[in-house]
Amino acid sequence: VTVNPLPTFTLSSTDPTACGAADGTITISGLTPGEDYDVSFNGGGVVTFTADGAGDIVLTGLTAGSYTGFEVSLNGCLTIDNASINLTDPNPPTVDAGVDQTVCDGDQVTLTANNPDGATITWDNGVTDGTAFTPSVGTTTYTVTANLAGCISTDQVDVTVNPLPVVDAGANQTVCDGDQVTLTANNPDGATITWDNGVTDGTAFTPGVGTTTYTVTADLLGCISTDQLDVTVNPVAVVSFFADELVGCIPQEVNFTNTTVGNPENCVWNIGGVEIIGCDNINFMFNQAGCFDVTLTTTSPEGCVSSATYANYICIDDYPTANFTASPLIVTTIDTEVDFINSSIGGSTYSWDFGDDSGFSTEENPSYTYSDTEDGNYEVQLIVYSQYGCSDTTTAIVQVREELIFWVPNTFTPDGNKFNETFLPIFTSGFDPYDFNLLIFNRWGEVLFESNNHQIGWDGTYGGNLVKDGTYVWKIEFKTKYTDERQVHHGHVNILR
Repeated sequence: VTVNPLPTFTLSSTDPTACGAADGTITISGLTPGEDYDVSFNGGGVVTFTADGAGDIVLTGLTAGSYTGFEVSLNGCLTIDNASINLTDPNPPTVDAGVDQTVCDGDQVTLTANNPDGATITWDNGVTDGTAFTPSVGTTTYTVTANLAGCISTDQVDVTVNPLPVVDAGANQTVCDGDQVTLTANNPDGATITWDNGVTDGTAFTPGVGTTTYTVTADLLGCISTDQLDVTVNPVAVVSFFADELVGCIPQEVNFTNTTVGNPENCVWNIGGVEIIGCDNINFMFNQAGCFDVTLTTTSPEGCVSSATYANYICIDDYPTANFTASPLIVTTIDTEVDFINSSIGGSTYSWDFGDDSGFSTEENPSYTYSDTEDGNYEVQLIVYSQYGCSDTTTAIVQVREELIFWVPNTFTPDGNKFNETFLPIFTSGFDPYDFNLLIFNRWGEVLFESNNHQIGWDGTYGGNLVKDGTYVWKIEFKTKYTDERQVHHGHVNILR
């Protein structure tokens, strides 16, 4: 009887060199070199292997996995080893797709995976690692795959693309110098709106002359949109003019000269409510009194309107009415003061000439004293001036008359001593020396003496002889100097020797 020994063996293994590779091995050691062994594992079929010179049978072409139920028989003697042999693929590569990104529509994105193991990197959605691309609006998940010797690792990153806000700066604007402009952007997305050039959205401002481009910026979640518009500011004319007369008297013609700087296309003058069209110099006849505003309004070819108003520029007076009375109108040399009562209408200043080549006054109601040694008729002139120099003149005659002054002595002494030898009434003033008569009567009414010369008196004689001492009657008849009045005076005179 031949008793064959049971085969004895040990198991060892080598892992595959690549993921999915069929180059893993399991070695059955401790066998008799050169013997043919039947080998089975994992419930598979029996395969005959010849142990090599080292007594090993090497199972090759194995992939990663678990292997068990090893059966080795020789000459019908079977040994079973239920040990489990695990073949393992190499570790998968490390890969990091990076942090999630948020960008704006139109921005480019570059996805670059962190790949420390040097694996082969691929991205889905047509992305190339490290190459910029432009993603679409919305959130997209991008997957990166790292392949290292057939070992696969993946990671993902989300890229969120926010849309750009819609903003419309509006239509271009054309205004005139000095006009205010309000820029208000159309902003349906509710973005934050800013303008350049110091402009605040929706707030009026005054731009300068010329064309300026204004840019509006809309910021929504960091996404920026811009739009522009042009504001053209046309210059306006600098309106000015002057008149050749600023004051005058009705009727007064005034010439106006247009000195406007610029090239106005249309001009309208407004003078006291009367409109005159034309950019040339004009003249205007003022037929009413008062102060008048003058306005010149011009329109440029671009439609810019400018005007200048000179308030109370032209002042026109009506002529005053000069009138006065003198109180009294006739004075005597005893009292030559005359009060003048001014009853003029529309006067502002006054000029008096009292007619004696020496008396002048600018008072409204003056008083004037004429010379008490000269009688005569004096033409008093009053010139009345309005506040703007319009004048009127009137005159009146003031009469200064000599006062009727005479004195008649009551006694004379015709005694030859050369003193008081003649009876003669003494006339100082106020009578007509060419209409004078002196009569001397005795007590019986007989005319003793008559004289028509006020400078020739009675010497006390009658018929060439001195009359007796006593009382005699005299009669004087004369005409006053300035009227036809005749005066008769009677009295007594005494003769003493």
